[in-house]
Amino acid sequence: MKNRLNILSLREQVYEYLRTEMVTGGLAPGSTINLNRIAQQLGISKTPLRDALIHLEQEGFVTILPRRGVMVNALELKDVKDAYNAIGIIEASIIQDCFDKITPSHISRLEDLNSRMIQDIENNDFSRLFATNLAFHDVYNNLSDNPLLKKFIFPIKHRLYDFQGQSYIAEWELRNCKEHSKFIDFLQQGNPLKASQILKDVHWSYGVQENYIKQFYAMTEQN
Repeated sequence: MKNRLNILSLREQVYEYLRTEMVTGGLAPGSTINLNRIAQQLGISKTPLRDALIHLEQEGFVTILPRRGVMVNALELKDVKDAYNAIGIIEASIIQDCFDKITPSHISRLEDLNSRMIQDIENNDFSRLFATNLAFHDVYNNLSDNPLLKKFIFPIKHRLYDFQGQSYIAEWELRNCKEHSKFIDFLQQGNPLKASQILKDVHWSYGVQENYIKQFYAMTEQN
């Protein structure tokens, strides 16, 4: 790892290392991060490690407990519910505000990515599916010139998709693709209201997606 710490800033590289450990299960939800061990393992001081942990806390991945250490946060059902509601509001707002920026090339890109998602589902390519899905939503999210919106929404999505214990549900993913198709239809029709509504009130609606969400994350109301 030490040899790889040579491109990004040290803090960013430590951040990426810790995120990878969380995704792969090296740092499990509910576990405490041993700062001394990681600093020694990476051959770094604790300063960039603490800076990276502050970044992770701001994004909701960890909780820094004064005089007690740093705990990796578990993803709970309320976290998912809050995330869906927030993402729906933000993406709907971006469509309303940036609709005039959407060009035929953007729509073609959306159609292509949605077709790729369907192929990923047919091929059971779970990891590529989520990358393709993120790319689909980035097509219009990147039209916003508000950097705060993008800084807010991207970490939330990564926390949703990087959570350990997800269950692949082809039926849900195909339904998501159908929702994408309806969204694209509204864009082609020049209807920003309906396009934003399907994002907020259907695609990112916790109430609409609740049963699939609970299956996907293997969660119950007690979580």
